[in-house]
This record gives sequence, C-alpha cells and structure tokens, in this order.
Amino acid sequence: MSTSLAAENLMLALRAHGFDSCPMGGFDEPQLKKLLDLNEEQHICMVIAAGERDERGIYSEQYRFERERFIVKV
Repeated sequence: MSTSLAAENLMLALRAHGFDSCPMGGFDEPQLKKLLDLNEEQHICMVIAAGERDERGIYSEQYRFERERFIVKV
C-alpha cells in the first residue's frame, strides 16, 4: 500500500512539473524482473510510463456523455 501511495504522489508531482504519466497493469513481471536484474524476493507492484505530452497523441476524436446521465444528486 505504501508503494502505491508513493506512486500516486510521483504521478501528481510529474503533472505539477508539466509531465504526464500513466500507470500500467498487465505487464510481464518475470520478464521485467529479468530486465531489471531483480531477485525472487523483489517484486514490482506498478509500472509507470512518464513523459511529455504530444498534442497529436490522441488517436481519435473523443467525446463525453452528459454528467446527468451517470450522476444523481441525493
């Protein structure tokens, strides 16, 4: 849990300094451990991609539904 909170703060700090980040799930942990030369007792809980945003980075037009469709005030 502490590592996940640290990762969240890292991502917020990256954004504050003008960078974007994205947590990635579904990575191949055995291959990544081999690449990083980690032993059996060391584990990877999260992979974060980080870098500068490219304004052409969106692959297709995006749209959003109206909030009222999903949010109901009680």
